[in-house]
Amino acid sequence: MEEARKEAAAGTEEAEFRRESQIFFLGSWVQNEIRDLRAEIRELRKEISGVEAKLRQEMKEIEAGLRQEIQAVETSLRQEMKNTEAGLRREMKEMEAGLRQEMKNMEAGLRREMKEMEAGLRQEIQGTESKLRQEIIAFRQEINTFRQELKSIFWATVGIALAALAVSITVAVKIWQ
Repeated sequence: MEEARKEAAAGTEEAEFRRESQIFFLGSWVQNEIRDLRAEIRELRKEISGVEAKLRQEMKEIEAGLRQEIQAVETSLRQEMKNTEAGLRREMKEMEAGLRQEMKNMEAGLRREMKEMEAGLRQEIQGTESKLRQEIIAFRQEINTFRQELKSIFWATVGIALAALAVSITVAVKIWQ
């Protein structure tokens, strides 16, 4: 049994030795793999940086192209705006000239109409004035006639009052006597 134990212990030692050598082999294999992976990562980083540089260059070219397109569109729109503005200014001047002419014609027509109306009103005023003058003259004649009548009535009243006073005095004298 001892022999079996020795064999088992030797087998255990051998197994342990194998396991340790396998662990050592695995550790060195893992380290080699890690080194390889680090090298691959470096290469990938270099590759990515190259792709990134290409993409940045492409983006710059696209941006420059878009900027040129935008400038072309902007220039075109500015020219179109200038042409439209010039056309609208011409139209506005033509419209303004037309409106000014229409205003002058209207003004001339209104002035003629006003002169005709003024002349008619002047004639009407002169006719009314002459009628009023005739009425005033007739009214003055009526007033003079009325004054004469009032004077006549006044003197008649004075005469009647004097006669009544004379009668009163005569009656008073007679009563007093």
